[in-house]
Amino acid sequence: MSGVWLGGRRLVAIDGSCLDVADTPVNAAFSLLSQTVTADELVDSNATLASRAAESLFWFGRYGERCDGSLRLLRVALGHVLDDPGARAGGSQPAWVLAEQLGLIETTKNVARALRRAATHPEAALSQRLRQLSRVAFSLRDRMSADHWRTLNRLIGDPVFQREPSLQNTLVWLDRAITAMMTLSGFVLDGMTRGIGWRFLSMGRRVERLATMCAALAVALDEGRDHELDWLLELADSSITYRSRYLAAPEWLPVLDMVVRDPANPRSLAFQAKGLAEYVAKIEASHGPFASATLAPAHAALRELRPADLDPESEVLRHVIAELRRAAFAVSDDISLKFFSHAVPRSVLSMAA
Repeated sequence: MSGVWLGGRRLVAIDGSCLDVADTPVNAAFSLLSQTVTADELVDSNATLASRAAESLFWFGRYGERCDGSLRLLRVALGHVLDDPGARAGGSQPAWVLAEQLGLIETTKNVARALRRAATHPEAALSQRLRQLSRVAFSLRDRMSADHWRTLNRLIGDPVFQREPSLQNTLVWLDRAITAMMTLSGFVLDGMTRGIGWRFLSMGRRVERLATMCAALAVALDEGRDHELDWLLELADSSITYRSRYLAAPEWLPVLDMVVRDPANPRSLAFQAKGLAEYVAKIEASHGPFASATLAPAHAALRELRPADLDPESEVLRHVIAELRRAAFAVSDDISLKFFSHAVPRSVLSMAA
């Protein structure tokens, strides 16, 4: 015992010295922390954002879209295999070609086995991309809700990665995973404050989706002319919209119009380019030019496309698609150089949302 109370007023220490104490009990509720937020202390959406947090949000958007695009592509490709058992030993379906170009599967004669491994093997590209998403999410853990974390953890820890399921069960897993990705997107669209952090995350999403759709369209024009276009509509999540507009089988002109030029289709090139340009312009208003000049030429060429250019033989269309994909990656580089270069100390980004 270090000492004793004497009459509730003095504490005798081990060395015999005495310390004065209060006459009344200690107020346990007392704190030096501010108890009330005043009007001058209110924080709005224009608050500062740490550079590394902005970088993590940007890449969370990119990785999220990359995972979503990979899952959708594998589902489309696997669906073709299940619909056409004769194609399991090989073939040149556009979805398979695109999966090879994006590094999801390796060139092989056994397409079915390659697709199943790509979707469920713990060391395959899809699993690695999901882990990348999880790692960057961990750096943002103080910015994510419990529901967000539960959805992400269930997705990353799905038992499908501990066993080799059948083709049918692999397709069930892809459906489940795509639903989880849509849930994560819903948290971003409906649960995040429209501040500067949300803008960086949204730019990451637009950059990745624009680049992925450009790659898909390039493969469609090169490899898909002898195939039906259902795979492209499904990949672009536009099948229902197409059926609601046209009482005909998918044809090049209306499909390309929807996927390339339609500004109301959230999967079209026009929608991605327009949104990305708006986000860049908003940030440039407070921090000066950094990417608008990079995107502007390709965006202008896209707006100038005519219905006559919406043809698989059109060199103009091929050029616009290639330029948009290059511009998407260049904008990502511009954003990184402007805001994420940590060679020079950069503690916070104070931007208008």
